[in-house]
Amino acid sequence: MAEERKDNQIPSFATYEKDKVLRKAKTLREWALRKKSGELAETASKEQGTLKTVWGVFKEAMATTGKDFKRLIAYKTGESVLGGLQPYVQSLLFGSLTGVAAGGTQGAVKFFGAACAEVVRKRAGDVCRFKAKMAELVLNNTHSNAVLSSVFENILHKPRPYFKNNAPASLSGVAGEIAAAKNTLLNTSVDCFSRAVIFGISSASLLAVDPKLALGVLGVTAVTAEFGGYMNGAFRKLNSKLSSFKNRISRDNNDSIKNTPLVQDTNRVESETQAMKNRLEKSSSINQKVTYAKSKAYLKMRTAISVAMEGLIMAAAFADVAKTGDIGRFALISGAAWQMMFSGNMLSELWTDMQAGTHRLIDATKKLVTPKELDRVVGKEKLSEKDTKIRVENVSFAYPIVKDVTDMSLADVQSREGEINRTETILNDLNVTFDKGELTAVIGTSGNGKSTLMSLIRHDYDAQSGAIYIGDREVRDISDEELNAHIAFVDQKVHFFDDSVAYNLKYFKPDATDEELMQACQMACFDTDVGKFKNGLSYRIGQDGSQLSGGQQQRLALARTFLMDKPIVIMDEPTTGLDPELSLKIMKSLKELAKDKTVIMVTHNPTEIAIADRAVVVKNGEVTADGKPMDLVKSGDITRSVLSVEDVKTRRRQFQESLNGVRPEQEISEILKAEERGLTDEERVRKGKLLREHPEEFVKAYKQQMCKKRAKNGLSVTKGKQGR
Repeated sequence: MAEERKDNQIPSFATYEKDKVLRKAKTLREWALRKKSGELAETASKEQGTLKTVWGVFKEAMATTGKDFKRLIAYKTGESVLGGLQPYVQSLLFGSLTGVAAGGTQGAVKFFGAACAEVVRKRAGDVCRFKAKMAELVLNNTHSNAVLSSVFENILHKPRPYFKNNAPASLSGVAGEIAAAKNTLLNTSVDCFSRAVIFGISSASLLAVDPKLALGVLGVTAVTAEFGGYMNGAFRKLNSKLSSFKNRISRDNNDSIKNTPLVQDTNRVESETQAMKNRLEKSSSINQKVTYAKSKAYLKMRTAISVAMEGLIMAAAFADVAKTGDIGRFALISGAAWQMMFSGNMLSELWTDMQAGTHRLIDATKKLVTPKELDRVVGKEKLSEKDTKIRVENVSFAYPIVKDVTDMSLADVQSREGEINRTETILNDLNVTFDKGELTAVIGTSGNGKSTLMSLIRHDYDAQSGAIYIGDREVRDISDEELNAHIAFVDQKVHFFDDSVAYNLKYFKPDATDEELMQACQMACFDTDVGKFKNGLSYRIGQDGSQLSGGQQQRLALARTFLMDKPIVIMDEPTTGLDPELSLKIMKSLKELAKDKTVIMVTHNPTEIAIADRAVVVKNGEVTADGKPMDLVKSGDITRSVLSVEDVKTRRRQFQESLNGVRPEQEISEILKAEERGLTDEERVRKGKLLREHPEEFVKAYKQQMCKKRAKNGLSVTKGKQGR
């Protein structure tokens, strides 16, 4: 606790300056020692400085907005120059008053000329100010769009695991933060440039007439700027923690809204509402305290400096007038000094704002940095359609612990030694091979590594040890684009665009015809649904498929897979939520697909396991059994609680019936064979139904069975009939 209080404590200005000087002295000493010894020691990475950040934003603005940026700078320069000339013009105006009072023509002409110059200066300044405002408006829109587009592109290039920790909605908010921070920084830096021009002109004016006063104003400006830097540094860590606190409160409140059904079911609407209100009030209270403390410190510093400088300027101006008797010089000195002081204060404030803007931009940008925990080795190798064989050799893997980018308060995801912290081991020295020509079911209880294995095959992560090959190439040597073009993947959680059925299919094959779309839908048993939709393929399915049922979503995802026609197909629970009849029809399409492709499906569905050509059992991150489903059932590698021999026969019969229709003679034959061991309740019901619907076929089959038994026992079939 004591260490936490120390971390949150804000040092005084004097302490801050003392620490800053000591740090610079230490850095200088280390540099001297390195230079003396000839060694190049590693330096710690530092955040990019304000000037470098501003210059980067300037270059970005020039590259993306072109004429708009140049136009703004031109108008701002004109406005600043005209503003900086104010003390000169006013000194001429006030200096000519003596001649006007004396009644001379020359004095009147000078006064009239100075007055006209002042009018022209003001009106020209107004025009430049208006033009600059309009240029700034256009620039902000253009620049913001360019930044958002760039950030969105960055997000779209992130690896897939990045989105498991970071919700797309949150990332859109981060993109907005970055765009807003860059726009603010650009506007502030342009204003800073404008004020710097005025400050330069007024400084030159004051240095020419009163160098001591000019140096005094420069000194005060430097102190003010230093104080602004101190305030930014002192409050930045606090603001960062406050931001994380706000994010956490926002998540908690959003969680309450998202779980409204649960809140209502437990009759906790009032208590949950009060809890949400308390969170918001706590956040507001802390924010108000921080803002008040910061504003109070600024006010005290500004007041002290302003009072001191105002007295100094007035004293210097009166002293000069008393000495020279020139009222014009009084206007020049006081005007230039006031302008210099005001511009200096503005520069200090703008510089402080630029530092704060730089910190905001850095903090927001950090949120979109891909964690090193998700770094992968990616190559440029190509694949051919013949590369359908997958080899997983001695692969071990545990998921890296990755920080949520929107929460800067989370603990570090690395150990003190710099190693990546990981979860429990998921895969342990796993070996398996997949190839075309068979439909493979990967089975096992939840949490044993089936989905993880599929994720590693498409290279979402690098395996910690071992290697995965597609054809003769290791996945780490293949580009992401090539893998995506080679592997069709159906995840447990399917995603869709808020558009039509056709759009969601054509997105994966833009040149597909409506006939091809319907053929893919037919293979996925989705064609009947499309036919019932009001606009057919043009039916809009809603955000993330909200206008479709769960089963329809699953079949639309399968239709995309059939349409893509890729050499390798990986599916994670492909028929979840479908009724048995639809599952059987889809299994027919998958078995057809597997004839010339590598088709793998992770499943817990007994029907899918029974019908598959091959089953791979994964347990505790290892392949414990691999073979034909019936063989694995008989050997006990697939337990009776999952599937029995009778279950396999029944489901295969149902599958054949779904393909070829019901054949009563075959069904009757199976019932008669089953009578020898004793019928189950289900089989008795089926026998009764067959007797009612097909009595002649049943009697015929019974006679054939009796004849076979007599022949087997050495009895004459003919004599048996005569004796009877």
